[in-house]
Amino acid sequence: MTRLFIALPIDRELYPALQPVYEFFRSHDTILKAVSPEHYHITVKFLGECDGNIANAIESTFLEIPIPSGDIPIVLTGMGAFPDIKRPNVIWAGLETDAERISLLHKCVERYAANFRFKEEKRGYTPHLTLARVKSGRKISGDLLKFVEKNRNMRFGESAFRRLSLFSSKLTPDGPIYTELKAIHL
Repeated sequence: MTRLFIALPIDRELYPALQPVYEFFRSHDTILKAVSPEHYHITVKFLGECDGNIANAIESTFLEIPIPSGDIPIVLTGMGAFPDIKRPNVIWAGLETDAERISLLHKCVERYAANFRFKEEKRGYTPHLTLARVKSGRKISGDLLKFVEKNRNMRFGESAFRRLSLFSSKLTPDGPIYTELKAIHL
């Protein structure tokens, strides 16, 4: 079985602006698991565990996804939590981008995934950058809560999505290991 997902990688040019966030979250490792900058991405479709035949078929046809061409400009801005700040599972940074182009790209990926009998996501697509995951049973408070609230409207920087990638993900005790298998340049 191969664990797969389709994502828009975050360009390295945004890493320096996010480094202080990463360091701060990493200093709270009893409560959070900070996402390493080299793993920053916007998930478009999580496929999950795929048997060998399906995984091979996805990898061999991935470059055929008919997606809109051209870089998609983004502004990484704001910080929040899912499902909410009182009981978060994920702390994220938001995106300002061309909602129509992102929605079209998402629909193209959903149609592609449907060819392999993956269910279409019923919730609206809300692109976000996961910065940290809150460990099970933990709550954020004190300086951690203040940090998230202080950065609620922070503008981290501008960049663009330049490729759509197929990743494999191997879970380890030290965190996931992502491998980019294929990429379509926008």
